[in-house]
Amino acid sequence: MNVRQRSYLLFSIVGLISSLLLLNVGLIYWNSLTLERNMKYQEEAQLARLNTLDLIRNLHLLDLGLRGYALVDNPTILMAIDTANINKSRVIIRLEQILAAQNFPEMDRFYAIRDSVESYFLFIDEMQNLLESGQREEFLILLNQDRGYALWLVYKAFSTSVYNFEDEVVNEAKSNFSKALTFSYLLQITLFLITVPALTYMAFYTARTFRVSEELQQLQNEKNRILEQQNEELDRLVQEKTQDIILQSEKISLQNEEIKAHNVRLMLQQQEIESKQQIIQEQARMIHLKNEELENEVARQTLDLRQTNRQLVEHNNRVEQFANIISHNLRGPMARLKGLATLLERTDGTQEKEKIMAMLINSTLDMDMVIADLGQIINIQHQNTLQKSRVNLLYMLNRIIGLVRHDVEEVHGKIMLKVDPDHSIETLSPYMESVLFNLISNAIKYRSYERKLEIEIESVDEAKAFKIIVRDNGLGIDLKKQRQNLFTLYKRFHTHVEGKGLGLYLVKTQMDAMNGLIEVESEENKGSVFKLVFKKSIVYS
Repeated sequence: MNVRQRSYLLFSIVGLISSLLLLNVGLIYWNSLTLERNMKYQEEAQLARLNTLDLIRNLHLLDLGLRGYALVDNPTILMAIDTANINKSRVIIRLEQILAAQNFPEMDRFYAIRDSVESYFLFIDEMQNLLESGQREEFLILLNQDRGYALWLVYKAFSTSVYNFEDEVVNEAKSNFSKALTFSYLLQITLFLITVPALTYMAFYTARTFRVSEELQQLQNEKNRILEQQNEELDRLVQEKTQDIILQSEKISLQNEEIKAHNVRLMLQQQEIESKQQIIQEQARMIHLKNEELENEVARQTLDLRQTNRQLVEHNNRVEQFANIISHNLRGPMARLKGLATLLERTDGTQEKEKIMAMLINSTLDMDMVIADLGQIINIQHQNTLQKSRVNLLYMLNRIIGLVRHDVEEVHGKIMLKVDPDHSIETLSPYMESVLFNLISNAIKYRSYERKLEIEIESVDEAKAFKIIVRDNGLGIDLKKQRQNLFTLYKRFHTHVEGKGLGLYLVKTQMDAMNGLIEVESEENKGSVFKLVFKKSIVYS
C-alpha cells in the first residue's frame, strides 16, 4: 500500500468516526426530546384523569348540596351547588383541551356527556327553585326520576374509556423511549468497535512518521551549516559596499533635516490654528446644550404646572360637590331629628313618644346611610393600597352573570357575551367587577316591560384602546336633558323603581380610579350603550 492509499484510508476512517460521533450527538439530543415528550404525555394523562375525576366530584357535590338542603332546609348547604357551578366550566374546558390535543378518538362521546352535564345542572337549578318556593311535592317527583344515577353510569363508562386511552398514550411513549435507548446502545458499541482499531492504526503510522521526520531534520541541519558558511562570505562583501552607500546617505540626510525643520514650523502653526477652532466649536456646543436644557426645563415646569392646575380644579370641584351633598342631604335628616327631639320633649303620652322614637330612628338611619355613601365614595377616590392584578374578562363576566342569573331568568331575559376568551386586563379587580355588576344590575332593574330583556356584552380590541361595551334594550335615558346629571350623586332618572341614585356615580368614580373612561349612548324607550375604554397597554391578548 503506497502513501497516497494510506492517506486516503486514514481520512476515510476519521470521516467515518466523525460521522458516527455526530450521529451519536444527534441521537442523544433526540433521546432527550423523547424523554421530554414522554414526561409531557404522562403529565397530560395525569391531568386528564384528575379533570375526569373532578367532573364526577362536582356532580356528587351538586347532589349533596341539593339533597342536604332538602333534608335540613339550611341555605348554607347551597354553597356546595354554587361551588359546583363555578368549577364545572373550568373542569370541562380543561378536559376538552387535553383530550383534543391528544386526538382522543371519542370526542363525540365527550361532547354528548358535556351536554348531558349542562342539562343536569339546569335540572338541579329547577329542583332548587322548587325547594326554595316550597313546592316539595313537585320536587320529590323530579327527585324520584334519579337522573343523576343514569348520568353517573354513562360518565363512569366514559371515564373508564379515558383512563384506558391515557394508559395507551403513556405506554406508547415509554415504548418509543425504550426503542431509542436500545438504538443508542447499539450505536455506542459500533462506534467503539470502529474507533479502537482505527486509532491503533493511526498511532502506528504516526510513530513511523515521527522517525522519518527526525532523519529529515538531521539532513536539513547539515544543509543549513553549509548555507551559513556561504552567507558569511556574502556578508563581508555586502559590508564593504554598505560603507560606500552610508557616506552618500549622510549627505542626503543633512538635506532632509533642513526640510524637516521647515515642516515642523509649518505643523506647529497648523496645530495652533486647529486648537483655536476646537475651542470655538466647544464653546458653541456648550451654548447649544445649555439652550436645550433651558428649553426642556421650561417645558417640564409648564407641563407640571398645567397638571397641578388640572388636579387642583378637579379637587376643588369634588370638594364643592361634597359640600353641596353634605349641605343638601344631611340638612333634611338633621332638621327632622331636631324637630322630633323638640316634639319628644313636649310630649307626655307613652304611645305618642313611641311613634316619635320610631321616627327618630328612621331619620337616624337615613343620615347614617348618607354618611356611609359619602364614606364609600371618599374611600374610592383616595384608595392607594389596592394592587393591580391580571383578570380574565370572560371568567369575571361568567361569575357576575352567575350572581344575577336568578333575576334574569325570573323576567325571561338573556345575556349574550361576545368576549374573546383570551382577553385579560391588568387593573383593580374589585373595581372592575363592581363596575360590570352595576351596569348589568341597572340593565335588569330599569328594563322595559314592553319587551323581553336583552343584554349584550362585547370586548373590542382596537389599535389604541381596548373597549368593553354593555348594551341593553331597557327604558333608556334622555341625554339631551340629563347628560349633565348622568354621573351625579343621588340623581335618579326613573322613580318607579327603588334606588338611591348611587350606582352610576360609583361607576364613574371607580373608572377614574382605574384610569379608564366611560362613554354613554342612550335613547328613551330604546335602550342604553355603556362603553368602558382602557389604554391598549393594559390589555393582553
